[in-house]
Amino acid sequence: MNNETSKTKFLYQLRQYGLRKFFISLDFIIAISVLITASLDNHYKLHIFSSGDGGYVVEIFATASTLFAITLAALAILLSFSGGEFVEFLRKNNKLFPLLFPFWIGSVAYLIVIVLSVLYLILHLETFNLFREYLYPFIISIFIYGIINTFYLLATVIRFGYFLDIYEKFKNDKN
Repeated sequence: MNNETSKTKFLYQLRQYGLRKFFISLDFIIAISVLITASLDNHYKLHIFSSGDGGYVVEIFATASTLFAITLAALAILLSFSGGEFVEFLRKNNKLFPLLFPFWIGSVAYLIVIVLSVLYLILHLETFNLFREYLYPFIISIFIYGIINTFYLLATVIRFGYFLDIYEKFKNDKN
C-alpha cells in the first residue's frame, strides 16, 4: 500500500489529529461522564437516562441513523465545493486532515451507536438482560459524543468556508 493511501486510514488520521487532543477533548470527557452517570443510573435503577425498559434505544437508533446521513451529506457538499487545486492548497498548508477528520469521528460515533442499538434490540431475550444493562450506557454516551461532535462539524464547515475565501484571495492575487 502506498504512502498516500495509508494516509486515508482512520487510525493514521487519528494519530495525525492527535490521540491526546482526542482523549482530552471536552466532548470525550463529557461522553465519559455520561457513561459513568448512565452506568450508575442503570445499576441503581434511577431511570434518569431511561424508562427502565430501554425504550429510548429505538429513538436513539433513528436519530443516529439520520445524523449519520446528514454528516455524510455535509461531507459530500463540502467536497463538491472543493476542486483539486483547493484540496492541494489545503494539503500544502496542513489543513486538509484537520478539516476532514471530524467527519470521520462523527461518522464512526454514529455507526457505533447504530450497531450497538441493533445489537441491543436483537438481545431483547431474557437471557441477555445483563449484557443489555451494560450495553445501554455505552449507547447513550457514544450518542452524546456524536451529538457534541456534530456541533464541531458546524465549526468545520465554517473553517472550510474561511479557507476557501483565503484560497480565492490567494488565487486572485497570483493572477
